[in-house]
Order: sequence, then structure tokens, then C-alpha cells
Amino acid sequence: MKFRIAILCLLVLIIAGSAFSADSQPRFLEITFLTTNDLHAHDMPFTDPADPKTNRPAVVDIGGLARISTIVERTRAETRTPVVLADSGDTTYGYTDLTKPFHGASTVAAMNAMGYVAMEPGNHEFQWHSPDTLRNHKDSAFPWICANLVDAKTGKLYLQPYVIREIGGVRVAFFGLITDLVNTSPYAARQELGLEQIPALDVAKKLVPELRQKADIVVLLSHLGRGADVALAQAVPGIDIILGGHSHSVIRTPQMVKVAEPSKFSMGQVPVVQAGAWGRWMGRTKVIFHRNDDGRYTLMSCKGDLVTIDKTIPDDPKIAKILADWTARIPKAVPAPKPATTAAPATATK
Repeated sequence: MKFRIAILCLLVLIIAGSAFSADSQPRFLEITFLTTNDLHAHDMPFTDPADPKTNRPAVVDIGGLARISTIVERTRAETRTPVVLADSGDTTYGYTDLTKPFHGASTVAAMNAMGYVAMEPGNHEFQWHSPDTLRNHKDSAFPWICANLVDAKTGKLYLQPYVIREIGGVRVAFFGLITDLVNTSPYAARQELGLEQIPALDVAKKLVPELRQKADIVVLLSHLGRGADVALAQAVPGIDIILGGHSHSVIRTPQMVKVAEPSKFSMGQVPVVQAGAWGRWMGRTKVIFHRNDDGRYTLMSCKGDLVTIDKTIPDDPKIAKILADWTARIPKAVPAPKPATTAAPATATK
């Protein structure tokens, strides 16, 4: 009898604890997403060259991870609600002065210090040979996530498909998807590692319902491109926001994709975000979710813009030092040997 009473008491405590856990979640949750995509290893400020075809002039002294980090730190300091920094790929590959000798290592070092929550690798992550790609992945303090890149022989996922983080007392899932362009020939590491991309839509249709059981909010880090992101939002119910890349689209305010009829606490829309390329801008998107009586969170507000990264933004000293240290390690060019001098032929005398 005493044993039965003890079991009943334990069950009551478990049920009460579960109810308390659900009730303890906030009724409203505000998150600011700061996003980068298609950096192509532009660690340092650069000049965007003129385009004669469109009469676009050159833009001088823009971008740079130390300036981006300043915006991140300012936002964290000024915002009382959670701030999440994420990247959507084509990050570690490029032709800059730092990538030529280090193949993305300097970019990873700076990003580690900036506190990224996750990164979806892009097709160009695999344009390095596999030792460089594997090193960049291994050295990242943040997870690389991708749900549709697998071993071509076994079908086993190459990377973890998602991560779930508690943000403001709410479970937020981040999952990643990569473009099928990675299956084409230029991507050495993909070939060397024996990987292949499988259809993003099929994977999302299977994975998102699973994530809805495990998390309250579902975020897609996409390296599919703007058009594919819009189509995916319409085809796969349950995605709350898409932080995109790949197409280098300059989406100055979030593109709102209608997926349901709006209600008092639901927009019935999925925001699609993308911030151009090379770190000339970074995305800043503020969303507010509402917890319904059934415990389900819905998006009730979304406002966003692009922050122009230019010389008006000072460097974050911490990131500037990291990049300066890497710059100092650039191998010095060895002067070409001077050509040997040849004595002039003697003048013949008669």
C-alpha cells in the first residue's frame, strides 16, 4: 500500500513538474537574428569594383569581419532580448590575400571569436581540397549543420542535420540545407570525400515534422537560393523563418511568404532573409513569437533590414587583432634572383 502511494505521489510530481515547465515558458519571445552569407572569405575590407554594364561605380572600403563584429557586439549590448548570430554558407572559400595561403582558416578563427550559433556550409566550402575543408570544419567552435549532404555509398549524413538551442527559455531548432550545385565537378572536397547532395525538398518534408516535436521554433539555414527558399516555405509547413544564402540576393527587408491565413497572434507568413554577398551587408531581423494556449509558438511580428558595413563602423579590436595576426603570417614573397651580368664583348682592334 505504501509502495502504491509512493508511486502515485511520484506521478503527481512528474505531471506537476511538466505543467510547470510548460507554463514557465514565456508568452512572448523576441529574437534578433544577425546573419551573414556568401562571405567568400572577405575577412578584411575590400573594394567592390565598378560594373560598366550597369553603370555601377566602384564602392571603396566596405565589409570586413572586424566591422561586422562591432555591429554584433553593439546589438548584444543594446538589446535586452536574445541575439542570435548565424551564417548560411560559402564562407571559407575565396581569392583574398588571407585565403590564398590559409584556405579559410583565418575566417574560421575570427568567426569563432564572434560567437556564431551555427553555419550551413555552402557548395564553395567544398571547393578546397578535403584536408582544408576537414580542417575548417574541425576548427570551428560552432557546428556546421546540413541535413541533405550524405555519403554517396552508405547514405550516412556527413554533418549533423540540426542543432537545438534553448533561447530565452524556448527550444529553437536550426537545420541546414545545401544546393545541388555541390554535386557538380568544381568541388574537389565533395568528390574526395565521396559526398552527394540529396533533394532538399524531400529532406525538409521528412525532417521538419520531426523537429516540430522536439522544438518550439524551427529555423532553416539555407544555402539553396532565394527562389528555392520561397518555394520551400510554401511547400513545407512548420518552418518559422529562413535565413538564406547562395543567390547573393540583396533582400533589404524580409520577403514575407504567405503560408496560412493570418490571425490575431499569427502572421501566417514565413520570412526569407538574405544579405547579398562578401559581407558588404549583414542581415538584422527582429521577430516576435506568441505562445498559444496549446503551447504552440507562432510568428506574430517580423521587422528587418540590412546593415551596410562600411568605414563609418569601427573595427572590433578583438577581431582586428586576430586578423592582424593572420596577416602577419602571410608568407613573404621571395625576390626573384637578379639576372647574371654578362661582360660586353671586347672591341676588336685592327
